[in-house]
Amino acid sequence: MTRSAEGQRRVTISDIALLAGCSKATVSKAVNNQPGISEEARQRVLKIAELAGWRPSARAVALAGRTRTVGFILDRRPDLLAADPYHAELVSGIESVLARHGYWLLLRIGTHASPEEEAATYRELAHSHRVDGVLVAETSVDDYRFGLVKELGLPAVVVSRPWSPVDLPWEGPEHPGGGMDEAVRHLVARGRDRIAYVCGPPSRSYVVYRTRTLVQAVADCGTALVGIRQTDASAEEGFAATAALLAQPQPPTAILYDNDQMALAGCRAINAAGLRIPDDVAVVGHDDLSVSRWFTPALTTVSQDVFGLGVRCATRLLGILGEQVEEPPAFADPVLVVRESAG
Repeated sequence: MTRSAEGQRRVTISDIALLAGCSKATVSKAVNNQPGISEEARQRVLKIAELAGWRPSARAVALAGRTRTVGFILDRRPDLLAADPYHAELVSGIESVLARHGYWLLLRIGTHASPEEEAATYRELAHSHRVDGVLVAETSVDDYRFGLVKELGLPAVVVSRPWSPVDLPWEGPEHPGGGMDEAVRHLVARGRDRIAYVCGPPSRSYVVYRTRTLVQAVADCGTALVGIRQTDASAEEGFAATAALLAQPQPPTAILYDNDQMALAGCRAINAAGLRIPDDVAVVGHDDLSVSRWFTPALTTVSQDVFGLGVRCATRLLGILGEQVEEPPAFADPVLVVRESAG
């Protein structure tokens, strides 16, 4: 008999087997999604286990070949991650699904000196059997990780659309330009004739998508593109990039940024140059972080459902792992939220 710390008797696998009228082996196969039983029997066992409030112990699950853990590796300096609320929203969406299904998230944050060092981290996860699957985020144009996770036999879902077709599932907006075309049209319609763009790392898939969309939108509108500045997506580099753009012989009358924290830092640089927002320079951010609406002037930004992206990615991966999951709501394309900084 097993008792909790409060002295109450805990439900065991033997209890579930007795209630379901089957063997303990059948219960184990049902909860670990293993073959050898009918789907009807599996669902009956799972329902009884749910009603009884029973879950297999972590040790029993591990022995059965499942860890009920999902890996998420972010190759980013911890200080940059701490200043970027985007990933906090993404992880919150992921966790909201994993927790509901009894899964854990193994989050690994840090910079890797080389692709080989990063690959070693994935190999360690696979060879140590610490995770059942992984989420692959912040992809690059030629991302070696797509082939690596398949080589390692790690079930994987890509967070946001890859640059080129891959033999892996992905979740994200169908049109990955990040709302840049809508933002450019809005600015041009309000008389902005010199557009600039402060982007993140140029190798990132999302940066290439957004850059291509922005350049095409500027050409379609017949206005001028007066500069693209590449950064590490930090506020510090956003400030420096803005200052450099404003020092040009023909400074921009509108600047778009790859994230809100760079846009807010850019506003500081514009004010430091003695210019007014939006009278002299209009500003558009990206991601619609909660702080953006409280800034003065309130930040015009491209809104995307980052929490919902995490939900869809986690749901897709659990479905691949054989869990019974409900299809989440459709993922909407990013939309422009017009506030004071763009007129």
